[in-house]
Amino acid sequence: MNKTLALIKREIKTKVFTKGFLIGTVLGPIFMIGIMFGPAFFMSLTETKPVNLLIVDKTDDLAAHLPSAFNDTLTNGQPRFVLTIIDSLTYAAQRPRFLQQLERKQLKAVVVIPADAMRGGTLIYMGKSISDMEFIQTIRDRINQVLNRQKLLHAGINPELIERLSTRLTIKTIKIEKGEAREKQLGQEWVTAFVFLMILYMTSLLYGNATMRGVLEEKTSRIVEVLLSSTSAFQLMMGKVFGVGMVGLIQYLIWVGMALGVFAFAAASHPHLLQYISISPVVLLYFIIFFLLGYFQISTLFAAVGAMSSSQEDAQSLSTPITILVVIPFIISFTVVRDPATPWSQILSFVPFFTPMLMFLRVTLMMPPWYEIWGAIGINLAAIFAGTWVSAKIYRVGILMYGKRPTLPEMIRWLRYK
Repeated sequence: MNKTLALIKREIKTKVFTKGFLIGTVLGPIFMIGIMFGPAFFMSLTETKPVNLLIVDKTDDLAAHLPSAFNDTLTNGQPRFVLTIIDSLTYAAQRPRFLQQLERKQLKAVVVIPADAMRGGTLIYMGKSISDMEFIQTIRDRINQVLNRQKLLHAGINPELIERLSTRLTIKTIKIEKGEAREKQLGQEWVTAFVFLMILYMTSLLYGNATMRGVLEEKTSRIVEVLLSSTSAFQLMMGKVFGVGMVGLIQYLIWVGMALGVFAFAAASHPHLLQYISISPVVLLYFIIFFLLGYFQISTLFAAVGAMSSSQEDAQSLSTPITILVVIPFIISFTVVRDPATPWSQILSFVPFFTPMLMFLRVTLMMPPWYEIWGAIGINLAAIFAGTWVSAKIYRVGILMYGKRPTLPEMIRWLRYK
């Protein structure tokens, strides 16, 4: 035990007091904030300039009504859309010039309204880029509004009367939890769950790979032979796994301290922002628990991969199946977010390697009964002990083998060694 503790202290000292750890600790939250708010920030930058839009009206009936549907203004007071509306003859005569303007980005898009639009034709959208789906849908919806108004007028129905009689309700979301009703902002829990999920995913892989690289470095530099002269292979593996895990916990604690500082600043300077922040201490506790479960499940396997490998290339190829065990639950979690109460979500949340992400999502979005949570934790603890036993067997033999990559039959034989 004392030897294992000494190895854990060694891992902490060699990893925490480094420039890489400090830089990662500072840049980690910045990176997460960038993922969350970066796209919105860059979208806001693109919306500070008017958009030049050319609309070809082949119906000869919508041109006079289109400007009213595109009368948005930007925050600086400028119009959002600068429309140029032409007929089909003008477009046919000058089409090469318009396409050239698209190429030069003088026009954002050319939209062609077909002659049979009243009967349900197809809009044509041409642009230098067609990846901005939200913008394209906005154009389609605005033209559809004008088209529907004209169809109502042709049918002798007053569209303004329909608009006055139409009612648009706002919505307030209330979550029922433990017999209490709590008002929460729409999407608030989704954002919280997504942020924690990304941290779980990234740090599990980050520290799992750190364990593998540490084992591989000690093996290739022959330091492991010196260490094995005074300790056992199992103690060496546990020292590596627990040491790197403690480094992860230290980093988490620093991030929590930084978050508390940001919350304190927000409470003092912008109190209204706190209504969008609702993180229960219970959620934080389970976050730590499920991080540890996920980390120990894969780190012991990564340690075995590092022991089997003789080069970085071997380690990368052998670690791919373990990485997949983390990637698959991460992908599935995006469907669980929509409805965490589906039977298959509940079943998968008990399966080792799926539990850390899926059960944590259930805890965040729709708290399951305590016996389900701790039942899943118990199952995964048993899986960790089983995985540790397998990894220790492989580690004990593989750590002193060099050159040849082991085959599956060889690894099975290693498990039988006493």
